[in-house]
Amino acid sequence: MRWSVLLLLLATAANAKPPSTCGATDDYSKALCAYQRRAFTEAEAGFRAIVEKNEVDPLTIRAIYFLARTEMKRGRFDEAAPLFVRIYAMDPAFYASWNCDFLLGECRKAMGRD
Repeated sequence: MRWSVLLLLLATAANAKPPSTCGATDDYSKALCAYQRRAFTEAEAGFRAIVEKNEVDPLTIRAIYFLARTEMKRGRFDEAAPLFVRIYAMDPAFYASWNCDFLLGECRKAMGRD
């Protein structure tokens, strides 16, 4: 019985629809789709292209956030940490509501600086 439930769950997951952002054509949605698919190299390139435009707007802040999360997924905590600090400088409310303080702490912990 246990195995049949596990097999059913695996079959359901294999047929799952792609994330809702997949299929959108804007650069942010493409990068977010790559992140959700765990294609971190592609996600990093997409988010970095948005971040490097240096525009101060909500889309850029979200791109910085997901670039930092992507760097964390790739084990690059030393690159992720300053991105969280940058978010705080740009928008302290976003920093607080998106739990960036915790994530920055995780980066520092991973780098041995807790």
